[in-house]
Order: sequence, then C-alpha cells, then structure tokens
Amino acid sequence: MKERIEWLKGLTYIPQKEIAWLIEQAELAEKQRAIIEENKRQQEVTVHQFQQAQEEIQRLTKENEELILKVEAQEEEIRDLEFENSNLEDEIEELEDKVEALEGAAE
Repeated sequence: MKERIEWLKGLTYIPQKEIAWLIEQAELAEKQRAIIEENKRQQEVTVHQFQQAQEEIQRLTKENEELILKVEAQEEEIRDLEFENSNLEDEIEELEDKVEALEGAAE
C-alpha cells in the first residue's frame, strides 16, 4: 500500500481507477477512525464503570465492617442480659424459698 501511494505521488495524472482506489482507502480509513473512536469511548465507559464498582465495593466493605461491629456489640449485650437474667432468676428462686419458709413458719 505504501509503495502504491508513493507511486501515485509521482504521477502527474491519476487514472480513474486509481482515484477510485484512493476514495476506497479514504472511506476505509474513515471507518477505521470511527471504530477506533468508538472503542476509545467504550473503554472510557468501562474504566468509569470499573471505578464506580471499586468505590461501591469500598463503601459496601466499610458498611459490612460497621454492621459486623454492631452485631458483635449486640451479641455482647445479649450475653450481658442473659447473665443478668440468670442472676435475677437466682434471686427470684431465693425469694420464693424465703416466702415458702415464711409461709411455713406462719402456719
């Protein structure tokens, strides 16, 4: 192709057949340029989507870590409440025993 272009540059008269070839090459070059531009545009869109996905992953990771901490805190609170409940059940049992003892003594 390069040789043909150089040969054409040397001509003073360009035959119709060669003009048609030049037009065909120009059209092909324009199609290739359009394809390259579309590929660049799609690449930019893909990069932007990838960046958004990374940001979303970071946001979700942080949110997940916060939720894990909340769950752990709630689990600790539940353990504390269960322990407190166990102590209260023991106290209730002791009070019931005392009530029974007092009722027995009152009879």
